[in-house]
Amino acid sequence: MTVNDRLDHLKTRRVFERVCISQTNCRMQKEDLIGYIQHTARMCLRRQTRGHGEEYIYWQIMDLFLCHNGKVAMAQAAPILYTSYNLLRKKKLTVRESEKLKAWCIPLAELLCSSVPDHQHRDAVIKMGDDLAVRGCTYGAHICYVVAKVDLGTRKHFELIGCNSTRFPFGLSAMTPTVERTEVYEYVLSLTSGRAQPHFQMIKLCHANRLALLDFSDEAFAYCENIARAVITFPCSIKLTFFTRLIRLSDHVQKGQKPPAWLLELYRLRDKVAAIRANANPEHHSLTTSSTLESQDSKNVSSNLHCPDYRSPDLQCHDLDPEAAFESRYTKRRLLDRKAFTCVYAGIRKTDKKEVVIKLVRKHPHLLSMLIPGTTCEAPVEVVLMQIVSEPPCCSNIVQLLEWFDMADHIVIVLEKPSPSLNLLEFVKCQGGRLTEAQARDIVLQVIQAAQHCSDRGVLHGDIKAENLIISTDTMQVKLTNFGCGALLTDVPYREYRGSLEISPPELEIDGVYTGIPFTIWCLGVLLFSMVCGELPFQSMTRIETEHLKLCPGVSQDPDFRPSFQDIISHEWFTETLSPVLQEQ
Repeated sequence: MTVNDRLDHLKTRRVFERVCISQTNCRMQKEDLIGYIQHTARMCLRRQTRGHGEEYIYWQIMDLFLCHNGKVAMAQAAPILYTSYNLLRKKKLTVRESEKLKAWCIPLAELLCSSVPDHQHRDAVIKMGDDLAVRGCTYGAHICYVVAKVDLGTRKHFELIGCNSTRFPFGLSAMTPTVERTEVYEYVLSLTSGRAQPHFQMIKLCHANRLALLDFSDEAFAYCENIARAVITFPCSIKLTFFTRLIRLSDHVQKGQKPPAWLLELYRLRDKVAAIRANANPEHHSLTTSSTLESQDSKNVSSNLHCPDYRSPDLQCHDLDPEAAFESRYTKRRLLDRKAFTCVYAGIRKTDKKEVVIKLVRKHPHLLSMLIPGTTCEAPVEVVLMQIVSEPPCCSNIVQLLEWFDMADHIVIVLEKPSPSLNLLEFVKCQGGRLTEAQARDIVLQVIQAAQHCSDRGVLHGDIKAENLIISTDTMQVKLTNFGCGALLTDVPYREYRGSLEISPPELEIDGVYTGIPFTIWCLGVLLFSMVCGELPFQSMTRIETEHLKLCPGVSQDPDFRPSFQDIISHEWFTETLSPVLQEQ
């Protein structure tokens, strides 16, 4: 993408955001949105990476609907499919994508042109969408649903446009584009139905939460207003806990100002719904009060929104004397590692004799800190990120943060310690410097689970390599540790790089920037290569630009571009065999 392309894309993204958070659908806003759609379609056509061909067709369909105020017969979409397919055939698509596109695009165009009664016609298109979804043709399925004007959430595979994950894709690089596509679809349906999509509001609230975490308070507040004005029109379709979450987020981002009328209406509806449910279930009356719901919500928000409230006192010591508190709880033993500002010790928790890792980080001018989300307190970046990923439900492939202490001249971080264990680099050396493909497959699948958990929680680890992975020599379970080079995951490219040079992505050298998920995927590829081949693929940034990989004899080759997490774990190299360890998980 050229510099001008990037500027155009940022400009159109801002236009899109203005349309999404506004409360009226005036002609100028629709024209702006059409401009955004047409620009995005052109960008998809320029790219020759996997999936953009199908996405291009989606945007062409949405352009058709917007230009006709949503009043489009299914047969009108058929020429778009034929034209787009013929255009894409001239592009340099991979054989796999070309075959995948042919498998649904032409049959769908033919189905749309069939002369059957309207209700049978629509049912047939929806059924084709369901069949395509089962086969993994995500965009093909969603285009069927779009053309048939299906409400979001009414089909098993129709929650977010272009996303085939069973979970909300928060933290993934595809998250914002996925929300954008779905926002446009909601807008298109509103042109004919005059209403928003109830099922989509939870995902929009997740997005507003994410904006708040990134300190875009004004944008988050505007987004909350947009959500509130939608849910006020269909309160019976909204859960009580959703009202509570929306109110809490709105209160947080407005920063103590006088509540506007829409927020007062949310208060009223929340109390009314709580009263109705209390009367319907008098034996559970105590569970339906606002205060109890707030308490329940703070426990469940992490699993539902992936943006947890980190004000739990369990992880941070609030004693007046943290040094005395630490000494009363833990015994520090042998030194495991020493670096410039960090010492790592083995330790014992006195209450249950459990082995732990005690990490001492000396306070220095370059020690980065950040606000703990949901509070006004600062803590070192490593502590905050580990709090985020350690919040239940936890991931078994990430070392858990047990406790931390803020002392006068250093930070003490207490972590779980698998035993017996080695870091992965030491383990590979014990295996003769290389692992078999079966061993590497089992290990990297666990690392993918850890990386995806981080991404789902909005965290970029920033330094996934063998030295930062702990492997149990008894169970072969792998755990990711050391978040000192991490950051909150954003869709905005990063310019500062704090990870290891040997795993730095090529785009950092070429463009001076990198994005979180593609960088994580690159790190996973480097890790897998080093385990199987016994050496790093590149020893310098110059070699990344000028050399080709020379794989060891007998190692399978996959020339695809960087995939998503789901693409990786669905690849045949991983699905051929799963180890007993992973099957038990």
